[in-house]
Amino acid sequence: MIRIAWSNLRSASGRLSAAMIAIAVSVAFIVAALLFSQAFGDTLRNQVRAEWAGADVAVTAAASEDPAAAADEASPLTDSMRQTVADVDGVESAQLTESAFVAVSAGSTSVTGSATNLPQGQTETVDGTAPDSDDELMLREADAKTLGVGVGDSITLAEFDGARRSAADGPSYTVSGIMPGSSAAGMNLYLTDGGLKSAPGELVPDSIRVVADDGSDRTALAEAVESALAEAGAGKGVSVRTVDQVVEKQIESLSDTSDILSTVGIAFGLLAAGVAALVISNTFNVLVASRTRVLALFRAIGASRSQVRGAAVAESLSLGIVGSVLGVGLGLLIGWGLSTVVRTFWMPEFAQMSPSVAAFVVGPVVGILVTVAAGLIPAIRASRVPPIEALRPVDVPAAVPRFRWVRLTLSLVLGIGGIGLCLLGTTSQSVLFGIVGCFALFVALLVGAKVFVPPLVALFAGAVGLITRRSPAVKLAGRSASTAGGRTASTTGALLIGITLVTAVVVGSSSLQRTLELATAEDTPVDLVVSTAGHSGADDEKIASVLDDSPIVEERENVPAPTASVSVGGTDGTGDVAITSAEAAAGSPVLRSDGYDVDEGTILIDPRSVGLDEAETDVDGQTATVRLGEQDLDLTIETSFDVPAGTALVSGADAKTLEAGAGDEVAEQTWAKIADDASSSQIEALTSELDAVGASGDAAAAQHRAEFASMFQVALSVVLGLLAAAVVIAVIGVSNTLTLSVIERRREGALLRALGFTRAAMPRMITIESLLMTLIALIVGAGVGTFFGWVGTASMMPASANPVLSVPWTQIGLIGVAAVLAAVLASAIPARSMSRIAPAKGMSME
Repeated sequence: MIRIAWSNLRSASGRLSAAMIAIAVSVAFIVAALLFSQAFGDTLRNQVRAEWAGADVAVTAAASEDPAAAADEASPLTDSMRQTVADVDGVESAQLTESAFVAVSAGSTSVTGSATNLPQGQTETVDGTAPDSDDELMLREADAKTLGVGVGDSITLAEFDGARRSAADGPSYTVSGIMPGSSAAGMNLYLTDGGLKSAPGELVPDSIRVVADDGSDRTALAEAVESALAEAGAGKGVSVRTVDQVVEKQIESLSDTSDILSTVGIAFGLLAAGVAALVISNTFNVLVASRTRVLALFRAIGASRSQVRGAAVAESLSLGIVGSVLGVGLGLLIGWGLSTVVRTFWMPEFAQMSPSVAAFVVGPVVGILVTVAAGLIPAIRASRVPPIEALRPVDVPAAVPRFRWVRLTLSLVLGIGGIGLCLLGTTSQSVLFGIVGCFALFVALLVGAKVFVPPLVALFAGAVGLITRRSPAVKLAGRSASTAGGRTASTTGALLIGITLVTAVVVGSSSLQRTLELATAEDTPVDLVVSTAGHSGADDEKIASVLDDSPIVEERENVPAPTASVSVGGTDGTGDVAITSAEAAAGSPVLRSDGYDVDEGTILIDPRSVGLDEAETDVDGQTATVRLGEQDLDLTIETSFDVPAGTALVSGADAKTLEAGAGDEVAEQTWAKIADDASSSQIEALTSELDAVGASGDAAAAQHRAEFASMFQVALSVVLGLLAAAVVIAVIGVSNTLTLSVIERRREGALLRALGFTRAAMPRMITIESLLMTLIALIVGAGVGTFFGWVGTASMMPASANPVLSVPWTQIGLIGVAAVLAAVLASAIPARSMSRIAPAKGMSME
């Protein structure tokens, strides 16, 4: 058995190389994913440890069984509790740390973060020094890069209101120093205790950091602190633990992220391994067919069926071991490369990649099992070759066409069931039903590939033949691909997997993004609102010039917006607000929806614009008195947090009534429509230009859309990158199939050359065969992938939303071009081999 396997491997080493590459790529994908996720987990652990450096015991609020109720309760941590802890024997110092959620802006960059105390004992910096005055702060290196600031630069903080308003009105702080590393969760800005008190936002106690005297045991000190708090009656609702225990708890909660990375990486690696299995099975099937006489001779000289079968299994096992070893090495290189890129361009403190047992076990085990499983059916087929085959002529008898009724029936049952589940998932908004339905439909396609692929190849070849005036190369390519239906179907199936998934991701991402954009536009129909209220010396001509010269402004419309005094009855809420109506821009393309249409007698207003805080914003149905000049108008309030800053919307009739009291000069706002593909940086640059000419621009709606688009583009890039391994393996499969086809058809090629085929016509035939398979995979995959994308979007959206199918034709076209180029490249080596067949030598070969 071993000798037979060794003989088979030596004789087919060249033919097995593509299959070995396929399994190596899939194993490398799994190994790299595991190594990278472990490095990511190590990075999180290092960040958590760094945040608690210098402390020995921590007093934190105990986790509540009812998080909703806990959100409304005051924190049990107080300064008197800190003093109680500080008086415990063995405590050197105790610090009450507090934080406030704030909007952070530096230059044109605006993000959110937490303002907090500078922890005792954490004064290490890579540049500058720790803050020593109330107008200074310190932040970590990664956060400084995000804001684009250095020592001496200014950062402005403002209260975060959930609408990404400008932070220009808040206090400014000077960066005194930059700490190494990055924060484990969000951006942290470290201020002195006095500076933190002047920071905007509500301060919430986080913990009491306890530093022990030299020689004190952490565990014993934690017990002493807990006893002291209990004696003082302050132990309820708090948890006292050593810093080691706190770090482990936080690491445990953060480890879910790295576990998700591992799961996603392994899932895509298994997908790549599945595609590789098709390539390997194809390869062994062809090898068994080409070894019919050799296997018969082995049987004739005494080899048993089990020996032949065992030799084939040993061959696939050897291939799996060698491919997996190569995959581990390639995975190490990829993992090291990813870690290096992250450290260079994103996170300098990203942990070094460290080999793990899981990476060296999971990847190779998957590779070996997939290879052996893929070679099992060909091994059984090899053992069934009878000895009499050795005495038959070498010519392969003509294939007897037969229709695969069993496959067709199974494929139809799975397909109908899958479509039914998909439709159920879209109507009931069930992601589970959608996923199961898509999977069932996809399996139905793969099962039925041997039924529909050969006829389609013949049909397409006939259509192309008519266009090319019955070219012999096209006709022979179609006949060859349709005759070897099993091999062609398997190769097309491998391509089908890649194209379908890529199309599904692209269409699903575009549809989900478009659906969310339309849903957002229902509430915020205007992208940019430009106002000169509160600005002295504003130049209308300069404002118009800025908007007209901007490459992202598509349309603009001026609407009357006089400033009126608005007071809410029954409350202290009052303030000056710009009053306008969407009817002033009726028919203008600046409006994306009718979300600002207001009934007569109603005012659409953000209660915060008249000084009401969050606890007083529930004023729906109450009366607002709007005073403009000598004109008073009582309107019913309809609250909205999506109206432009400092603006309220009324009906057209009410707007005209109020404008009558404004006199001859009525202030105006400019409403503008921003291009769908505008980036956040372009929008920020535009608002900065407007500010420079004396106008304020509220571009919250456009910013939200740009952030959505950026998020989807990042997710799309990541998923397409993960799918790249499956696509590469599918292309390898095409090349491998065509190469084996050339080996099988050497005598056919030699005969064609002898009958007058030119050297140029031979590779053309192979390339056309590759293109025919790719064309089928492209048409079927693009259609099914588009359906999958719509199912995914519809099943994820709530019942109140209207899912929209958005097909990005440009990206679909690029997928088609890439598939055609891949088909041509995959056929290059086999085509070259076919063109080199000499007529006399080829016909003399057995």
